[in-house]
Amino acid sequence: MTSSTSPAMVLPACLLTLGSLTACSGIDANSESADPRPVHSPAETLRPAETNDSGTAGAGESGTGAIDPGWDVAAQEAEDVFLSLHEADSALEFRAVDSDGTILWSAQRPRVCSGFLVSGSANGPVAVLMDQQSGAGGSLASTASGFDLHTGKRLWGPVEVPGPLLGSGLVFAGPPKDFIGAGGPRTALDPASGVELATEDDSSPRILALLDSHLVLSDGEELVGEDLEGRRLWTRPVADLGLTAAEARETPWETVGGSHALIGSGGRQRTLIDLRSGDTIATDIDSAGFDSHSRTLVTSDSTLHGFDLDGTKRWDAPLDGDAELAAVGAGFIVTESGAGDADDDGTQSRSADDGQILDAAEEAPEHGDFGAPHHISDSGALLVGDPASPLLIPTEDRPAQY
Repeated sequence: MTSSTSPAMVLPACLLTLGSLTACSGIDANSESADPRPVHSPAETLRPAETNDSGTAGAGESGTGAIDPGWDVAAQEAEDVFLSLHEADSALEFRAVDSDGTILWSAQRPRVCSGFLVSGSANGPVAVLMDQQSGAGGSLASTASGFDLHTGKRLWGPVEVPGPLLGSGLVFAGPPKDFIGAGGPRTALDPASGVELATEDDSSPRILALLDSHLVLSDGEELVGEDLEGRRLWTRPVADLGLTAAEARETPWETVGGSHALIGSGGRQRTLIDLRSGDTIATDIDSAGFDSHSRTLVTSDSTLHGFDLDGTKRWDAPLDGDAELAAVGAGFIVTESGAGDADDDGTQSRSADDGQILDAAEEAPEHGDFGAPHHISDSGALLVGDPASPLLIPTEDRPAQY
């Protein structure tokens, strides 16, 4: 059974791909790599009374508070394990942290190899890290390797790739011709094995995205959806999305629940499609998320909408004033606004099952200066604070309604 990364909430593309777009983008012969090593020690906890004074304590010393894993880019998550990196003086340290705030493993990469991806696969969630190795003529070549997200055990690699991750799944691009303009030929790898699933040449279909177990191509002006065995699942005109084939190639594709894709870069111009059938679920939306507890797709425009996985509309709920969708997961929807009928910190909690506002007994306590969570894992662990350097509220310390 295919395991999905199932992000509870799709963040803006610039945050999701911050690390990926700079993967091994330069030469750093003086930096060394170290494969994942077990850690199994608690990350530091910011005690609530000391968060404004940068006070820290061991994770076991405080029953409340946010964990600070030291991440310096947006974290990715699957099966309640979070992965991001810390920028040290001479290298990058990747840290995998579980929903209780325990650092499971860490790995070191050169500072120019900041790209990484958490992907679902047939064998469970995989952490893909970039690296570099000696190539022809003494040059350095970019490589990718896959590791078990839970244990850090190497699953495959290193596999030489043409260039950095693009942010649309396990897809890599070579440099543009003359190093100017759009990227060069692309390669897609199977996240379970590292085997090449598709490569581009002058006559082949173009690779748009590889999201968990779904490969999306463009062949002329047609979109083509395939599984990882190469079986065609669907086709549809790319014009149905309001895009040309060239635009679809450069537009961000982000997985929602492992079975759907959010296409576009924001501004109420995004489209949610079903990767299994190619059908459109919603258009002209700002964001989307998936709640695995209620099996609900949630989209937002000027209103919140809840859908079954097949696209059947389940409910609509109003968004007040400037409220925006912040996070979806663990059975809940969280919105955030600067004003309106919301909690003192600007957040409001709803049931993902029916979109109804939670009653007073279930409403969230304040999160101090952290604001609304921007990610909720299946167990209810929260990512809070700046999405580009997130803090973690562990499952055991989460507010009651999550």
